Amino acid sequence: MPGAGDQPGRGRRQLAVAIVLPEPVKRDFNEAFAEGHPIVVAGVTVDGEPTVSFRGTAQTLGDSAVAFWTRDAAGSTLTASLETHPMVVLVYSNMAERRFYQFAGRARLNDDPEVDRIVYDNSHELEQQRDPERKGKAIVVELTSVRGRGVDGPFLLEADDPG
Repeated sequence: MPGAGDQPGRGRRQLAVAIVLPEPVKRDFNEAFAEGHPIVVAGVTVDGEPTVSFRGTAQTLGDSAVAFWTRDAAGSTLTASLETHPMVVLVYSNMAERRFYQFAGRARLNDDPEVDRIVYDNSHELEQQRDPERKGKAIVVELTSVRGRGVDGPFLLEADDPG
């Protein structure tokens, strides 16, 4: 039986029914850095240790994925661990407005130049200035669940997993 993250030919499994992020959640996520609420990304290193980083480039990518830019894909602790530990959690927190979300999903280093361009171009100018030569890469997270409290109160979104 394939492992939890397996998909034939790609090393990960597709979700049967993807999450559709509500527009207010997308807006909060996409404006997080500009509004002073950078997204926190948590993962596991190749040694099994927790790792946490703040990402000013985090943004939605369609309805069921999020992405962020890593300036040094080869030297990133998170990037190095994605093959063995692809599950990550991203956290948005705006306690003053009582909105907070936890996004969980399978992360991968992007291999599509067009997605890299989109993620870089949609990043805040201050973040672009940290990688003006675009040497980095996008990390894409296919969402498996989103939970939290939004403008309409508490919610939970989960993708169907074909098992």
